[in-house]
Amino acid sequence: MSQACPLPAAPAFLTCLLDTLTEGALGIDGQHLITYANRAACALLGYSAQALCGASLHSLLQPRHADGSAYPPEQSPFAWLERGGAFCFIEDVFWQANGQALDVEITANPLRPGEPGAGAVVIFRDIAERKSNQAALLKAFQDLDTLNVRLEQAHGQLLQNEKLASVGQLAAGMAHEINNPIGFVSSNLGSLDKHIQALLRLIEHYEVLERDGALAAPQLESLALLKRSIDYDYLREDVQDLLQESRQGVERVRRIVKSLKDFSREGVEYQWGEIDLHHCLESTLDVLAREFDGRCELHREYGDIPPVFCLASEINQVFMSVLLNAAQSIQTRGRITVRTTLEGERVVISIEDSGCGIAPEVLPNIFDPFFTTRSVGQGSGLGLSVAYGTVQRHGGDIEVHSTPGAGTRVRILLPLRGGAAHLQGGKP
Repeated sequence: MSQACPLPAAPAFLTCLLDTLTEGALGIDGQHLITYANRAACALLGYSAQALCGASLHSLLQPRHADGSAYPPEQSPFAWLERGGAFCFIEDVFWQANGQALDVEITANPLRPGEPGAGAVVIFRDIAERKSNQAALLKAFQDLDTLNVRLEQAHGQLLQNEKLASVGQLAAGMAHEINNPIGFVSSNLGSLDKHIQALLRLIEHYEVLERDGALAAPQLESLALLKRSIDYDYLREDVQDLLQESRQGVERVRRIVKSLKDFSREGVEYQWGEIDLHHCLESTLDVLAREFDGRCELHREYGDIPPVFCLASEINQVFMSVLLNAAQSIQTRGRITVRTTLEGERVVISIEDSGCGIAPEVLPNIFDPFFTTRSVGQGSGLGLSVAYGTVQRHGGDIEVHSTPGAGTRVRILLPLRGGAAHLQGGKP
């Protein structure tokens, strides 16, 4: 295999020179039969000099393309030389003796340019390593592009987190600011209630005088006219209802403000402690009340569970992400059930909805960062990913069971002392 087919009537020096080349060198005649092959050509192709010399270059080395499809002779670069072409430089494949395709860079020159059928000299070199490096470089660029996209997304999410942190601070500040006037309104409503009750007692006294005939006829007629003009009977009944509704409204605002303060947990972001999860759930449900209004029928099935050692602000965010997804999965009207139970040393919070469900092929990816099935601008795809990381940091787990068209059940499992175990490993 290492022997070269000698050049006809060529000096030994020229044969030796060609054999020192690291590139393969072939001589072909007008019928594309190989007339010469140097040592490198034999080594690269895996054929002996005897097997190459006299063989058809196209039939032996280029019977098909790299993808295995047929390679018609008229498409061969050497057909150009046969038609009198002057020079060709291409990348192609030669098929080796072992049946493997060899990526090669081919340079071919006719022996007598412009004279068809005069034969040619073919020089080729192995470029497999170069192509492999090019492919690796291309993949590296593609990976870099992907990383750049993810970096931009992460940067955008950091900005969003900054905004959310500002919103949290704003909510806590608003809660404090709202509390002051609400306190005044509540106090004033209480005083107004007392004043109205006193006035009503005074009016009742006048009514007694009216019934007893203690007032003169003109006065009685004037009072009767006034009662009719102001619809006295209706006002007397309605003023009580208005006061009651106002007190209920103020109490509702108080509860929302308290929920905002509990949810934002201003100043206690990293304070771990024994937390009442029912209180966390109620705070989150209050904050999300607008999402449920008119579409979601909310059912609570709270069990008897002990406090859990956790970071309340983070657990609130977990509940927020899961409940928000549940609400958004319900297009028209549906039901959300929040259930809590104690299973051994773990508290299980189950949030079940009757929404659209999750497709089986999507389910394995729901906790991946930046994965979302929503339209562009409708979500960053980090909510459930962050929730999953938070629960795992608390030593817990999240299980998701879903049926397309029937709904989804998310089970959040939190160890009673999982947070304490995490703290022993360092501050979050």
